[in-house]
Amino acid sequence: MAFDILRELTALTNDRPRADTSTEAASAWFAAKARLHEYLATQPEHDSGRESALASWAYERSRALLVSRSIT
Repeated sequence: MAFDILRELTALTNDRPRADTSTEAASAWFAAKARLHEYLATQPEHDSGRESALASWAYERSRALLVSRSIT
């Protein structure tokens, strides 16, 4: 199955975390954002270094949310 960038962008836009979003849902959103940046890093028209850095940051944010959830 091919990566559908328009579908992913739409989902990320529509599901952006808000103040009342659960920690798990916010973590999943950041993981999805990371996957988008990973995909973009493989595309010739994008800066692969920047996209990879953004993917790493989003994965770290996703993980940090889950860790903070387990502490509280």
